[in-house]
Amino acid sequence: MSLTRINQNISSINAQRNLEVNSARIGQSIERLASGLRINRGADDPAGLVISELLRSQVSGLHVAQQNASQGVNLIKTAEGALNEVSGLLRQMRDLAVDASSDSNKNADARAALQAQVDSALSTIDQIATNTTYAGRELLDGSAGASREILDSTVVASQNLTTLGSQDSGNIAVQVTTAAEQAAVASSTGGAVVAGNALQGTGSIALDGGTLNLTINGQTVKATDAMGGGDLAIDATTTWQQVADSINQTDALEGQVTAEITAGGELSITSVAYGSDEHVSVEASWAAAGGGSEDLTGLLGAGNVTFAADAGVDAVADVAFGGNALDGGNDVTFDAGSGLTISHATYGSITLTAAAGSVTGDNADVMTATDGQLSFQVGSEAGQQASTTISSMKTEDLGTTSALADIDISTVDGAEDALTVIDEAINQVSTVRGELGAFQVNELEAEARSLAVARENLAASESQIRDTDFGREMAEFTTSQVLVQSATAFLSQANSLPQNVLQLIRA
Repeated sequence: MSLTRINQNISSINAQRNLEVNSARIGQSIERLASGLRINRGADDPAGLVISELLRSQVSGLHVAQQNASQGVNLIKTAEGALNEVSGLLRQMRDLAVDASSDSNKNADARAALQAQVDSALSTIDQIATNTTYAGRELLDGSAGASREILDSTVVASQNLTTLGSQDSGNIAVQVTTAAEQAAVASSTGGAVVAGNALQGTGSIALDGGTLNLTINGQTVKATDAMGGGDLAIDATTTWQQVADSINQTDALEGQVTAEITAGGELSITSVAYGSDEHVSVEASWAAAGGGSEDLTGLLGAGNVTFAADAGVDAVADVAFGGNALDGGNDVTFDAGSGLTISHATYGSITLTAAAGSVTGDNADVMTATDGQLSFQVGSEAGQQASTTISSMKTEDLGTTSALADIDISTVDGAEDALTVIDEAINQVSTVRGELGAFQVNELEAEARSLAVARENLAASESQIRDTDFGREMAEFTTSQVLVQSATAFLSQANSLPQNVLQLIRA
């Protein structure tokens, strides 16, 4: 570089450039030290900015999710406190029912006073169910639980759908694919029932001077009072109708079987209930007289037989949730029930009426179901929710054999029935409390602890990328500061170099 030119002071330009670069470096260091951030804009570290922004949003979301979990715990505690009071009231009601079940020193006025206490407890339970809220959200009135309504009572007798799981809310259709059947044993239509409804006749049961006794399900059939009572003895004068009446009036068979004469002339003996758990067995024993013979053809089905038995059949149905489409694609098969009750391990059960469950076919719009629930966002991403339900604690919804609201302990029988209903209600409330406790401990509190750990680690990662390392940055600042001072000093020297040319001019 020539030192004899004055139009361009290259040394000065070089010093200016370095001064500018070092000044920018010291300005950047001052910014990082003052803000505490290594990345203040995209230009500082484009890739680092993208990653750190994602981490920062996750850290912020996890913080809110942790707050949600903690608030959820408080909500569950609020519900638990109210349910504890309901449990206490149910225990008091049970004590009152036990007291009213005894006739010792209990007149009508005393039982009326006990019923008044029960009515007061029922009213209090309804008030708790209606008034228990958290931040304006009702907890025990049923809005936080599943809602079920039977739309067609000719098809659905009762229901116990516990959850919709992944199924859609809305109307429910039921397609009975296997009809429920009663156990049944019948006589043959080819018997003597055609002529005068008598046991003996052409092509029918013939008894030569003897009598028959019937045993059904191990119980001996008793004759009607009009026939003289005692064990039924069937002879040549006995009619099928007398046999049917005797079966129906035998106390030991009440609620087990019924007998009738069909339009075709058969004696039909059927179980009262439906399903594979039901059995009907009929046995005939003949007592000969004077060496007579027997022909029991037609007594128990075709042929000369003295014993016949049958078992019922359980209903099986496809259930379509959220609509009426029974195309077999999205339908759920309920085949784990018994009798007229169709059930599924996940969704619960539906009990059909005899009219609907005993025939195959489609039944649309039989129920409507929705899953109301309490949902808590316990993660920073979509879908990271924890949810639970709280069923209605109103007295009209507690109890299974009958509603808690309807109990009456003003009589001994009423008090006995009330004990069953109250025990059912206690079990329902206790089950809900257990489920809420498990949800609080296993989901909300555990999730809150997990969120705290995740938030800590993500915050550390974000800090590693974005925050200023003060030790390193101070070293950088000191270096830049020295270089600025040096560049300033030598810029001054470079600016004085052209003055050397004056010496040549003076010479």
